[in-house]
Amino acid sequence: MAPTGLVSLAQWAGIVVPSIYTGMTLQDSLAVGTFLAYAQPKTLAKQWLHMYQRGPYWVIPTVVVSAVSNGYLAWHSSGGPDSTQRNAYIIGAAIAWSVLPTTFVYFEPGINGACKWKVQSLLATEGFSMPKFNGIPSSVRHSATPATKAWAEKLSMKELVEMWERRNHGRWVVSLLAAAVSGYATFCL
Repeated sequence: MAPTGLVSLAQWAGIVVPSIYTGMTLQDSLAVGTFLAYAQPKTLAKQWLHMYQRGPYWVIPTVVVSAVSNGYLAWHSSGGPDSTQRNAYIIGAAIAWSVLPTTFVYFEPGINGACKWKVQSLLATEGFSMPKFNGIPSSVRHSATPATKAWAEKLSMKELVEMWERRNHGRWVVSLLAAAVSGYATFCL
């Protein structure tokens, strides 16, 4: 595929945008360690919630741009349906896109929901309350299932944030893989 303006932009976006996601997600995971070392439970709850609620501002845009860029490159690549380059871009798009369903189906009703439930429990005396889940994943609404709420009640905020940190490391690894596959398709095929 000969680089044209839009193809070049898509190649850049297919590599750089998931790399940005990787860096931001890794930074969030690593920053949590500092919070855990020093923060009291209520302070930790506020810090985690503030960091978590920034996610929608950059997660969805970076995932969508990465997936769409790789999809466009797959569509635009030469060599037909059996092209290795085309298939690599399809794989890159699928890997990049996988972050969203994983977040909405696994993280939100699980660890994110548990952390939000614990935040509300800890900050209730300060008048903090989150609206109930309305079926749409949200950083400002509860998303914990009844089982997740019961689980959160048994653990401290520190324990929940440690679990969130470990799970969150998986997301930056997935995004780094999407960037690597896109880079391989762009530079090696």
